[in-house]
Amino acid sequence: MLEVDLAALDERYGRLRVRDQRRESQVMASIEAHGQQDAISVVADDEGRFIVVDGHKRVRALRRLRRDVVKAVVLEMPPAEALATAYRADSGPGRSAIEDGWLVYELHRVGRWDLGKTARALERSRSWASRRLGLVEGLPEVVVCAVQRGEIGAWSAMKHLLPLARANAGVCERLAEKVIAAGLSSRQVALVCEYLAKSGEKVRERILEDPARFLQALGASSRGSQDPALSEAENRALKQLEIIGNVALGLTQGLARIFSYDAGETTRARLWPAWERAARRLALLGETVAALKAAQENKTEDEHAQSGNTGGDLGPAPAGLRQPQDCPGPGGGAQHGQGDYRERARAGDAEAGQASCA
Repeated sequence: MLEVDLAALDERYGRLRVRDQRRESQVMASIEAHGQQDAISVVADDEGRFIVVDGHKRVRALRRLRRDVVKAVVLEMPPAEALATAYRADSGPGRSAIEDGWLVYELHRVGRWDLGKTARALERSRSWASRRLGLVEGLPEVVVCAVQRGEIGAWSAMKHLLPLARANAGVCERLAEKVIAAGLSSRQVALVCEYLAKSGEKVRERILEDPARFLQALGASSRGSQDPALSEAENRALKQLEIIGNVALGLTQGLARIFSYDAGETTRARLWPAWERAARRLALLGETVAALKAAQENKTEDEHAQSGNTGGDLGPAPAGLRQPQDCPGPGGGAQHGQGDYRERARAGDAEAGQASCA
């Protein structure tokens, strides 16, 4: 082991590893507190420089700490063999699949090693080496550079951007540039790619124009679908009421066009009975709502009466303990209790079943 001037280092192979700012900060803190504990691995070239094979994080940490020298072990072998040796000896947390692919590319494409020799040198199978090579060769250059700089996660690139690149490299490049600019997380990249895959051309174009804005709109839509102040059943009722209103508004416009002067007998024979069934159910809904509102008003009056009672009279029983009150429907006339509403609802369901069978 010897001390090598940092200015004499060649860090060309630093591009084969992903930068992890959190991990590099830990390494720098350790070196600052305890000094450099582990030597880096280098290979001497013909010009008196030393090519770094392993230890790029330590070198960058020393530079940031404004140190002048680094402890190094010089490997007496060609650079390509040194890379394979360092890979086999690596006892760290492991490389990502993209980093494996970069190493295979360096040995096979740049070093001119046969793919079988590359696989054997890394103690892997030929099919493994072929898959890793295909992984990195399928990614656009902008994605590769972004992964190397730590601007796009290696997992996101492999799991989400690679399939997109294979389908449409241009779309992948555009998305990668937006991801880098907005600093999107791996989860956000996954969401954007999911919606790109299932959307039409116009929607895809809007997503690609501004993925960050699309994610904001998606989040707002998700939050707006449920009112946090209401229960699940209450939110469901609210949504159903909105659907009824929207359908009624659409029918107001649509029926006017359908029931024109030249409407055929088949149209009238099918649609008028359907409207009559719908009208009865809407009337039932209106009567139910009127009864519920009346019960609520009675409860409020009872509470006011009880609060103002100063004598020994306990006043009327609370609304929840009394028998259900009959309430006139929207058209007046006969009155119905809550039990009658349940009976009518069951009758309506039976009628619907008969209509569907017919």
